[in-house]
Amino acid sequence: MDLTHLKRNLKGDFFGGLAATLVALPSAIAFGLIIFAPLGVEYSARGAIGGILGCIAIGFLAPLLGGTARLVSAPCAPAAAVLSVFVMEMVRRDNSPSALALVPAYLSVVILISAGLQVLAGTLKGGRIIKYIPYPVVAGYLSGVGLLIFTAQLPKLAGMPKGTTFFAALSSPASWQAGHLIVGGVTMAAMILAPRLIKSIPGAIVALFAGVLAYFAFALTDSSLLTTVGNPAVIGPILPKNVSFADMLSAHFSSFGGMRLSDLSMLLVPAGTLAVLLSVDTLKTCVVLDALTRGRHDSNRELIGQGVGNCASGLVMGIPGAGTMGASLVNVTSGGTTRLSGFFVGVFSLLTLLFFAGLIAWIPISALAGILMVVGVRMVDTKSLKMLRSWTTAFDFFVILAVIVSALTLSLLAASGVG
Repeated sequence: MDLTHLKRNLKGDFFGGLAATLVALPSAIAFGLIIFAPLGVEYSARGAIGGILGCIAIGFLAPLLGGTARLVSAPCAPAAAVLSVFVMEMVRRDNSPSALALVPAYLSVVILISAGLQVLAGTLKGGRIIKYIPYPVVAGYLSGVGLLIFTAQLPKLAGMPKGTTFFAALSSPASWQAGHLIVGGVTMAAMILAPRLIKSIPGAIVALFAGVLAYFAFALTDSSLLTTVGNPAVIGPILPKNVSFADMLSAHFSSFGGMRLSDLSMLLVPAGTLAVLLSVDTLKTCVVLDALTRGRHDSNRELIGQGVGNCASGLVMGIPGAGTMGASLVNVTSGGTTRLSGFFVGVFSLLTLLFFAGLIAWIPISALAGILMVVGVRMVDTKSLKMLRSWTTAFDFFVILAVIVSALTLSLLAASGVG
């Protein structure tokens, strides 16, 4: 890199990276919670720290090895959807405590295989091939992912017990918890209205602060909410007391010994699906950045950078990610000009883990659910409805619809096959 150019743009990259972190990190924590939610409340902290570790690992490596300036890479919705479905299927097969303890190890292997496929695709110049995946397939898949995220978060927004499904929560409004609904509702309202009223601050940040304030306002009427220990309404402590990160990592790797070789074959399909979705999500963002900045990305190099970043994330118990649209756009509008802006996201995420982990423990689950429900709705491709106006595009609409229905009624894996 040209050091003179880097110094000249250091200020913009610093503030661009800081602003992008404020967008990417809360979402990453929420996506981590989605993935680990089927394992129970006791795994919430593991999900939260997994999201942060993903931001750190991907943030450090993907920008430096990738092929797109200003791109911000972090844990994303497609990763959360694919891996949460995988975890649900693992829990459905065997929900004994010993089996649940092995799920994080299986998750890491899925992530590592997926990352390896991304590196392989980039090495074999496969970046161009991904561009030829039909638009209706991608649109239907992402819309299905968005709706899955939305339906999965309603029980959390309503404060329902673990394992409550969307339809079960919807059919029993008498069981909804008023406090959770108020916090989640305030968060959603702030998420929707903030971009129109406060354009200088990312909507997710305004929404998160609004949700936290609503939580503490409600906690004034219930003193049991003024603690993070044993409180299911908040994330809770993400780092166990008297346990170092090295000890956590050692225990994680030790659990690999309990995996069965016969189970490894079932990891290939979710890993392949994950690799394709993350790659498509990244390259789609790269194309948008090219249009905004009049730049030109290297798709093959970007896939290699993404793969290496996701591999590192999988090795340190993080969750995978991609080049994310929202954080990248915030980076550009906040002054980011080089790859260093994406690197700063990793730096700020690490500083957050080291010095502000105690504050993260107070984030309400219902606030994160509210943010994710808005994110899920925004992922739905409403523009596809216009395809019904013409016979020439009506078939594409029904392809999108078939993929969405398959994702909701069968699985994401079945949806990819239908598409």
